[in-house]
Amino acid sequence: MPHIYTNSSIRLTDELERQLMLQAIEEQFRPRPLRALARGLRQVGKVVKTVIGRRVDATSAHSAA
Repeated sequence: MPHIYTNSSIRLTDELERQLMLQAIEEQFRPRPLRALARGLRQVGKVVKTVIGRRVDATSAHSAA
């Protein structure tokens, strides 16, 4: 959504202000599947890094013993 820049000489009508507020509220709660997918993939990546890190540490510990 583009930003609306106003100066002090511009006044919003009540109806326009209501419309803008409703649009902002709807935008806030709009589902964003790609963002959710990206968040999930980041979490999976963190888990994979942790598991691989633990395996490398365990392998190193067994080799040193």
